[in-house]
Amino acid sequence: MSLQSKLKYAVLGLGRMGARHAQNVAFRTPRAELVAICDPRPSALESSADSLPSSVRRYTDTERCLRESGADAILIASETRLHAKLAIDSMNAGKHVLLEKPISIDLETSRAVVREAEKHPELKVMIGFSRRFDESYREVKKMIDTGRLGQPHLVKSATNDQHDPSGFFVSYAAASGGIFIDCGIHDIDLARWFLLPQSGPAKEVRRVFALGHSVQHPALAEHDDVDNGVGIVEFENGGILVVHCSRTMKHGHDCVTEVFGTEGKAIVNGNPQLNRVEIRDIHGVRTESTPTYYERFREAFVNEVNDFTDVVLDNKPLPVSCVDALQATRIAAALTHSFRTHLPVHFDDAGEPILS
Repeated sequence: MSLQSKLKYAVLGLGRMGARHAQNVAFRTPRAELVAICDPRPSALESSADSLPSSVRRYTDTERCLRESGADAILIASETRLHAKLAIDSMNAGKHVLLEKPISIDLETSRAVVREAEKHPELKVMIGFSRRFDESYREVKKMIDTGRLGQPHLVKSATNDQHDPSGFFVSYAAASGGIFIDCGIHDIDLARWFLLPQSGPAKEVRRVFALGHSVQHPALAEHDDVDNGVGIVEFENGGILVVHCSRTMKHGHDCVTEVFGTEGKAIVNGNPQLNRVEIRDIHGVRTESTPTYYERFREAFVNEVNDFTDVVLDNKPLPVSCVDALQATRIAAALTHSFRTHLPVHFDDAGEPILS
């Protein structure tokens, strides 16, 4: 494509995240044009009428959207169980793909998407690990690459969601894949990014172990899930990840990452502030926290779609690939298995978790 052309996008899925993606493409991605949106629910399409350009075509049928919309790239933000099918259908239609994480809650289905991407080297297929596009995490990566932290050897990372008294995710748990896949996949991807060489051996991980319990939502036991989980990942090069996933934070969305190196330590989001306002009243001195992940990573999602647009238009290398996502899913699946069996999970020489 020429440097002057715009990348034409269709967004599949107009839930909470898909609607935001559509607006980012339409209004905050200068080199892109939103040409279509698709959702099987007419109500979702109708609710977007006032927030998107009138020129955007609206579809309830994915096949028609892929066939008729004229899109060059498909941004997939549907419910997770549809990710893999929509990604494969989009690739077979000759479209570049930006896919929300994870590829799938199922390891074999994730492999199928990677195999399909390998059949289409002419297409760019990227998984939306948004933290890689956050300026703070990028700064830590730069510190690692330039040697300021010395040799990184330990990552302690947490994704702690604000407590939802409605228990929405309890009903969602049957389709989420469990807390480590749904909630911890970003932390796992960050640890791989920070601790491993870009082109390492097939076997990245020696073993993992996980524990968990439910302190607010015992109904999660029906789905073999918990509202708090802790996992330890031992990488083949000696690096270690300690990850804590939670759905019970009363103060807000709290994701923090500590990276330990031989020459120093970096902390991202050690104090999850919504803004720079300090409140002093009868309750003392305090700041407000970010209520959800979106407030914390709003700009990262914009950077993500802008970077992917540049990757396609300028034929640049992908900053995060399907293989990266598959490796993170392998680790998350192993942590889930360890939690459910109360046993450590080892990895074979091919880098696959031994889930026996």
